[in-house]
Amino acid sequence: MALISVGRSTFRRSVAKIPSIVLRNRFFEQNPVLNAGDDFTSLISRPALRKFVTVGDGPIRFTFDEPGTFADSLFVASGVGLHRVSTAGVMSYIGDIGTNPIGSVSMAATGQIGTTPEYLFIADGGVLWIYLEDGSALGNLDASGAVLNNDTISIANIYYRWTNGSVNAGTPDGTLANPWLVNLGATNAAAMTAMFKAINGTGIPGTDYSTALIIHPSVTAYSVSTNDLFVAAKTPGAAGNSIAVTETGANISWVGGATLTGGGTPQLRQVAVPDDLGAVSIAVINSYVIVVPVQGRGTNGQFFWINPGEITIDPLNFATAERSPDPANQVVVFSDRFWILGQTTTEPWVLTGNPDAPVQRFGGVLYDRGAWEGTAIRVKDSLIVVDEDGAVFQIAGGLKRVSRPDIEERIRRAIQRQARG
Repeated sequence: MALISVGRSTFRRSVAKIPSIVLRNRFFEQNPVLNAGDDFTSLISRPALRKFVTVGDGPIRFTFDEPGTFADSLFVASGVGLHRVSTAGVMSYIGDIGTNPIGSVSMAATGQIGTTPEYLFIADGGVLWIYLEDGSALGNLDASGAVLNNDTISIANIYYRWTNGSVNAGTPDGTLANPWLVNLGATNAAAMTAMFKAINGTGIPGTDYSTALIIHPSVTAYSVSTNDLFVAAKTPGAAGNSIAVTETGANISWVGGATLTGGGTPQLRQVAVPDDLGAVSIAVINSYVIVVPVQGRGTNGQFFWINPGEITIDPLNFATAERSPDPANQVVVFSDRFWILGQTTTEPWVLTGNPDAPVQRFGGVLYDRGAWEGTAIRVKDSLIVVDEDGAVFQIAGGLKRVSRPDIEERIRRAIQRQARG
């Protein structure tokens, strides 16, 4: 009797015009109990998936949970919406994260550090978002017209005044009598951006604002546009709702009243990325948040980090994977390292323990294999990547190819469809 082998996996090879083999809810296992006439083969039943909960309108772009944070909730990006699902299956809508319902999504969570609450960061190629269960109080300074010379604002009794003259005129010290001076610039966008930098202390002293200016101790500016500046209390919770704000100017006003508002409630808001870049991938290691921005425009290989307990990016906190000029598209934490994956190379980085230079490249290890965007994943004690040619590799003390030609063909076809949109 002729021996007919059992198909061991789903198989499709269109080039050779071989009939397709489709296996559903079964997996192949060698069985030494069987004899050679049975081909030593068993196909073991695998339970089918069952519905847990319906989330949004779809498609489901990403699911994420981090045990020990947010009561072990599951976060789901469905279409453009972000949703939270409790362990009991109760779903709640959080908010929209962009406008592209099919793009890739990355999420990472930090745990509570003392009185600093847990944070969830979300990137989808555009805005970098943060979700807080106990949100910070917020304020929105709005310009209905042109910001004018000598317009003044205050936040928690610290005063700032726009000027078209020297930012060091007199003795600026942040008081009502001697406000910090901020460069007015030629446009509203320039004026608002200079104020954003002044509150955070991220501009050029003596040019953007008074040389002696210090970072605001109570709030951080987290977003800015031509006519709007947004600030958040540094301390999360309802306490920030008592922070007073004022303004003197014909065309500027604080939306919502004389204090910050909204503290103590769940909150989804933006995190400013330097140079208004979008964020494509994020990861957390030892409470540091690693952020890969949109590549190009001189940023190929570049990544930022957010210090433990903080939720803003210092523009000086960046490094570059410079072994090759290929753009980075993902960061994955594996072992005690974080791996920056580019189109053609993969580099491991480590934390140094030095707060002045917290990251450095891990020397002696480099793989001349990149990863297709969003495909790298940690599986137990190894890193699995799909390279730009559709081949699947395992990184675990070395580089090992784990895919077959027919699987690689299917991956390449999927990559081509994705590239076509």
